Amino acid sequence: MTAWNIHPQQVFGVLSGVSEHIGDEDGTYGLTGHMTSLETHLNEANSAANSDPVGVALSEFAEHYFTEVGDMVAKSASAVEGAGEATMHYVNGNLQMAEEAQANAGEIP
Repeated sequence: MTAWNIHPQQVFGVLSGVSEHIGDEDGTYGLTGHMTSLETHLNEANSAANSDPVGVALSEFAEHYFTEVGDMVAKSASAVEGAGEATMHYVNGNLQMAEEAQANAGEIP
């Protein structure tokens, strides 16, 4: 990167908005909230169907869907965290650490 010219307040505003879309660990809002809601509805559908083949299909759907969406949540949260760290290092004048944090943004341990 040749130069840094960012506006930290705007960056943190965007990161805050993205975090709202991701949701919280309790699954009360955002994408994680939708996952919680879907889990509830799938369980209700399975109970209402009372059918082994339908239960298996719903289980396979849930396994695939929650794996994919869980990965999306993890990667998005990592990106927000990394961008926030990079911005904080920038604000503190440590451009080398900012570059490193930016390069690691989106990595899932």
